[in-house]
Amino acid sequence: MKRLILLLYLILVLQADTPSISYNGYVDFAMILQQSKYTLLNKKTYELSNYSLIDIPYRMGSIDFSHQSNNISLNGNLTLEYQLQKDTYFLGSIDPQDFRLDMREIYGTIFGDNYEFRFGKQIHSWGSVDENSPVDNASAFDYYYIFFLGRERKMATLSSAIDYYLGNLKINTVFSPIHTTNRLPLGNDDFPITLPIYPSENQIYSISGLPFEGGIQGTYSFGIGDLSVSYFSGYDRVFNFSGVNVYSTESQSSFSPPDLVFGYRKTEVFGFGATLLNPYVIIRGDYANFFTKDLNSSINRPYSNSSLAVVYPTLYISYPLKEKANYEQYTFQVETELPLKINFIGQYFSNKIISFSSDSLPDVEIDIPGFEYDPESMTPENLFIPGMGVPLAVITNKAAIIIMYKTFMDEQLKVSMTSLFDIEKYNRPSYITGIPGSLIEYKIEYNINEDLLGLFGITKVQSTDFHPDGDSYQFKSMENFSHFRFELKYFL
Repeated sequence: MKRLILLLYLILVLQADTPSISYNGYVDFAMILQQSKYTLLNKKTYELSNYSLIDIPYRMGSIDFSHQSNNISLNGNLTLEYQLQKDTYFLGSIDPQDFRLDMREIYGTIFGDNYEFRFGKQIHSWGSVDENSPVDNASAFDYYYIFFLGRERKMATLSSAIDYYLGNLKINTVFSPIHTTNRLPLGNDDFPITLPIYPSENQIYSISGLPFEGGIQGTYSFGIGDLSVSYFSGYDRVFNFSGVNVYSTESQSSFSPPDLVFGYRKTEVFGFGATLLNPYVIIRGDYANFFTKDLNSSINRPYSNSSLAVVYPTLYISYPLKEKANYEQYTFQVETELPLKINFIGQYFSNKIISFSSDSLPDVEIDIPGFEYDPESMTPENLFIPGMGVPLAVITNKAAIIIMYKTFMDEQLKVSMTSLFDIEKYNRPSYITGIPGSLIEYKIEYNINEDLLGLFGITKVQSTDFHPDGDSYQFKSMENFSHFRFELKYFL
């Protein structure tokens, strides 16, 4: 990557007649305090801060820069990520650092009369709707920033892209020679997004062959909006459960605990999108159909646990799942202005499995000591996770998102509310009604001057106590993410 950056810079310098460098960015000082529940004798429950800092990373600083020379430009984004270092002594670690410098993007662009060619580490954005488009698969997601807007929640990949313009038609192609996964906060109690099952790194089966990814999108613009079609092929951004191996001693006198094997399915995505405009309302929609297949027809390999591999060197039996699935996702969005000049954005998201097939896991009648699991909950279909598409599909299959905001004092003050509701229908007692889970954020932003923004926000996560998944229900496990946020952002 260092060589790529140097090469891009040298090309620009050598081509420069009157080089120009521009930049913008911010420095952000934030404090996030966790909320706690207090139940009094009158049975009322209040949410107050226990003044403990939520230990999740956030971007303390960001700089976008560009260097233009003739028909070539160099663009990039450099961020400084901060995460609280809770340790106060370093007997076990000599590194007290809690900052991470990240070159999120660095790419060159060559401009032509009717095309743009980009190459390097870059973020791609597809789709008609804002933020939650099922066709937006060319870049991975960072789940620590999943509730942020725009490019903040996406991850760049080494890739090339071409935008070609032919009248009202824009054709965009993307190609990447590498596979990039989502960043998932698994095991983080302060931001506990959970999955049915997840591996250690050495349990993941490597992608065989070249992990090439790419796609094409065409967008046609007309008087009242635009229409788009797209195709993308790549490997899932989230791992899947590929099967189980059991090992034995050389004499087959004893057997190992089951070794779970994980991998990444190959997925093809066919997408459609539309935007319709009029003076009163903007309607957007995206639909995607996913065909996914686990290419690991064989998962024969040494035991992932190196210490147990010495005791159990022989692969005794292997159960690859050979998953195949077809699922669909769509997001529908409406934007309008309500009375009192309140801006409104509403979204409806749906994820549905159309078909699923796989081989079976071994049943409990197989007499292998130490091989025990719950066959009712550990079925392949129950463990299926969409590997591409809208990140919210990891949290719920149906969601409603509402954003409302209003500005005051010549846009110096902004008051907003963002809400996410789980509207999936679950099997629960008939007397339990209402929305099973929700996340609501109230936020006040005040421009102290043209360079300094002050922010105060309250985020509340709630869930029912009667969900069939119990404490593993996503919104239940995320209740500790309820917090107060204080922020000062200085713009460069």
